Amino acid sequence: MRLFTAAVLLLALAFNARAEDDKKDKGKIDRSKLVGTWKLTRTDSEKQPPKDATIKIEFTKDGKVNVAYSIKDKELGKLSGTYKVEGDKLTTTMKDPQDDKDKKDTVTIKELTDKKFVTTEMKGDKIETTEFEKSK
Repeated sequence: MRLFTAAVLLLALAFNARAEDDKKDKGKIDRSKLVGTWKLTRTDSEKQPPKDATIKIEFTKDGKVNVAYSIKDKELGKLSGTYKVEGDKLTTTMKDPQDDKDKKDTVTIKELTDKKFVTTEMKGDKIETTEFEKSK
């Protein structure tokens, strides 16, 4: 009976340790999955892009980010900057085209797979969600 009790205790400790490891890993994002080009598919932001607009974001291995805007396949603009991922936070720094000053923006990565990328951001008292799909 003592052997059985000891085995149950060891199993419980191992399970508890695994649960703690899972908590630590929650919020960690596999940055390598972010690398590539992503196309905006949906946003619930108050600032909606025009219906015919395409917005693509490219994240490079060396921490660079490039954003391209187009309408009906006609490119209207590009922005470049840098990015970093810390935990589940994605911070981008880009020059604001209107005043040429660096603008930092931080969002929370809610989902990042090989094909889907979802972020959330607090805007006032509302959470805005933006979704992207991997571009080919």
